[in-house]
Amino acid sequence: MKKIPKSMSYGSALLTAAALVFANFLWSGVAQGGSPETWLGLPVTYVEDGYTFHPWPAQALKDMKIHTPDPILVAKAWVTPDWNAWITSGKTNRVRIEADEIVARPSSLLRLGSFDGKSTHKITGVRFAKLKLLMGATAIALPSGEMDFAEDGTLTHLRIATEQGMRFDVTPHGDKLTILAQLTNWKWDVLPALRFESVVAQGEINDDRILFDKIGGTGDGGSVEGLVRLTVTDAFAVDGELKLDKLNSVEVLKRIYAGHTVQGLLMANVKIAASAPSLSDLSKNMTASGTYSLRSGSVDRFGLLEGLRRQESGPAGGGLTKFVSLDGTFAGGVGKPSSVTMRRIDGGAMQGSGSFQVSLENKLRGNVTASIKLPNGDTKTRALVLTGAVNAPTLMVP
Repeated sequence: MKKIPKSMSYGSALLTAAALVFANFLWSGVAQGGSPETWLGLPVTYVEDGYTFHPWPAQALKDMKIHTPDPILVAKAWVTPDWNAWITSGKTNRVRIEADEIVARPSSLLRLGSFDGKSTHKITGVRFAKLKLLMGATAIALPSGEMDFAEDGTLTHLRIATEQGMRFDVTPHGDKLTILAQLTNWKWDVLPALRFESVVAQGEINDDRILFDKIGGTGDGGSVEGLVRLTVTDAFAVDGELKLDKLNSVEVLKRIYAGHTVQGLLMANVKIAASAPSLSDLSKNMTASGTYSLRSGSVDRFGLLEGLRRQESGPAGGGLTKFVSLDGTFAGGVGKPSSVTMRRIDGGAMQGSGSFQVSLENKLRGNVTASIKLPNGDTKTRALVLTGAVNAPTLMVP
């Protein structure tokens, strides 16, 4: 039993002595097997141990290690018996842990999900203040959460919930860790154009990769599905493929270009990629490309009809061009010009196509071909030059 400091008051000393006797009694069925102990069938060591209040009597461990091939490190842990088991039998080797910070690789967490033989301790639950997930040569800092364990002491779930509305559930499944993520009112700096009301993503995680291969989300009046892969070696890399369906293009485009002139229902197939030395820097290196389709929309200050009418060279004037559909491709990235093709503008009797670039200053430069079918059956076609800015496009008759 630990000695009581002389500086304690008589009442405090009695209370502490009683608590320590009680703690020693509680642990008569737990502290067995010597050092190293076997928790979950795995060797466990620690630098210091003692009794404390947390807030009730608990065994305090410092610099605890669970010895998997890559040890799981716990800076500080407070261990108590599983009270349900204690009340039932009067003694137990089942314990619950409160931890400050846990440092672990995914493969080490997976090892907790397998049965490793006789244990002096079986864990029924862990609550932690922080989790540092080691991946590749770096670490991902995660907030507080909890772990649940089965009757045989194996890990069944690791759960984390953030103040931003994210929920993660990691589960050992055979030789891999599966992950389920649920997010509400979520935005990701890597995808600045998109905002999600809700997202559900399923996938798996290992020591150098997190793969979400089943993603479903809603936002901006439509839906998003696809896959995203985060790879971690000496740096971070993300790539993915997303399918956007019936999103409000006004909401999406205004996050990229202030004062754009396009509206309609947006469908797109998007490929994304980025790499950076840190997770937070991925958004500074994102590139995106793919195909898009706008339905039942319009482009303001984009007067194709005025361009067809004009006889002399010069500005074609403004006007609103409505379309049934507008299909094309796009490519761009952070800190890079964007390129866009309009493979077909279907406005009924009026048709068009073209391509243009958007500079870092949001200036436009490109060419458009417009045609209209006349009542007599003839077709009038004209090549136009596109200039101006995203919020004020200008068509020129050369």
